[in-house]
Amino acid sequence: MSRSQTLLYTPCGSAHRVIGRQRLIKNFSLYLALRYLRPKRTFVSVITLISVLGVCFGVAALVIVISVMRGFHQQIQDLALNYDAHIETFDRWGTAMMPDKERPKDVKEKGWREVLADIKATPGVVSASPMVRGMVLVESKEGMAPSWMWGLKQEDGNRLSSKHAKLIREGGKLDLNGDNILLDEGLARDWGVAVGDKVTIYSPQNLKEVVHKMKEIDDKPQAEKQEAYKGLKEVLVPLDLTVAGLISPPRLQDSDKMAIVVVPLHVAQEVRGMGDGISSIGIELSDPYQADALKKEKLITTLDDQGTVKKQGILPETWGAFTWTEQHAQLFATVQNELEMMYFVLFIIVLVAAFCVMNTMITVTVQKRREIGIIAALGTRVSQIMWVFLIQGMIVGLLGAITGFGAGMMVVHWRNQIRAGITMMTGREIFDSSIYGLIEIPAKVVSQDVGIICIGAFLLCTLAALVPAFLAARTEPAVALRD
Repeated sequence: MSRSQTLLYTPCGSAHRVIGRQRLIKNFSLYLALRYLRPKRTFVSVITLISVLGVCFGVAALVIVISVMRGFHQQIQDLALNYDAHIETFDRWGTAMMPDKERPKDVKEKGWREVLADIKATPGVVSASPMVRGMVLVESKEGMAPSWMWGLKQEDGNRLSSKHAKLIREGGKLDLNGDNILLDEGLARDWGVAVGDKVTIYSPQNLKEVVHKMKEIDDKPQAEKQEAYKGLKEVLVPLDLTVAGLISPPRLQDSDKMAIVVVPLHVAQEVRGMGDGISSIGIELSDPYQADALKKEKLITTLDDQGTVKKQGILPETWGAFTWTEQHAQLFATVQNELEMMYFVLFIIVLVAAFCVMNTMITVTVQKRREIGIIAALGTRVSQIMWVFLIQGMIVGLLGAITGFGAGMMVVHWRNQIRAGITMMTGREIFDSSIYGLIEIPAKVVSQDVGIICIGAFLLCTLAALVPAFLAARTEPAVALRD
């Protein structure tokens, strides 16, 4: 009677047992892998647990650090976008920025108002506003300090002035129509200045002229000095401004940390002696991440080697422009390099965990050498023996990746509370806001990063199991049984 006939006439219970044995033989690689990972009366299970924890800690460290670095990079971009102009354009020679009556007669280029109108008509541009920027000296009753001045025009649709309005502390307002000033919060705190107080601003350009005239006065006869001193007062005319609000601009790492003041455009023009001129035009876009493309494709006029126009843009040939990404390019590149280095360094932790998995598999191979020999003597295929150890590596990698992802996400969620607890216990500030310019630890979880980390850990653990799997598959049954 054949085996199929025997199975046909066997009782139902026996038939089920035979089918069960066949399934067991078919899936015995999975069965042995689970058995070896969770053995009885041996220490290998402890090593397995350590292997899983190693992968877990490596994945968790990668998820936490990469998420924080991504958040830090995003936070820097947001701070720059909410303060700087998306694109700032200017005349390289400055002649187009001058009033028409002061422009050299041989210059036929467009004035800044014509350029401003062309920019506003460009698709993708939300607003364009004239600006005067430069150094000033700010004085109060308590002292004097150099500051960086923004001269802006407050008008409907000017998104650049609206961005500055969002930086004003409670109690102040954006009023750039009179002789007002938005004073840096740091200066106001040091000097005890409040909204409504008066401060005085001076132009460093005028101070240079004062020094020059002082030297001239020293060379004059005594009778003429008194009259010369009267003319000196006309050179240095301070402007008394009312503090309309206190502004708290972002302190990025690539900034010079100088105090910031915002004044009406006409005040900035008067301080710098520019008349009706400006220093640049600030452009706001509907999509700030298209700033580089719009500058290259529509704004800039490019010239060939002979100086002839190669591609006519909206801006005249003598005009230049820089975008917010170019302005902070070094800072963005530094953060990106740090992110890539963190990837490299922290993946070494996962690699060490993979070696731990390999060590576990080799230990199992040595301890189970006799069993492997018996299995091979019974006719088990080489691939089935290899899969016993490959499955072990895959299970360790999978468990480590899942638990590491969960632990990492939990730490990312409670990161600021953990930071506060560490600061309270140690008295040491973690992620100091005075250095990084951020009040809280930022974080941004990117699914692509998480996928690379978890899948990478899983693949490393699987590959680590290949060596012991290969060694186990080469076991000679006779030698293993004799040993």
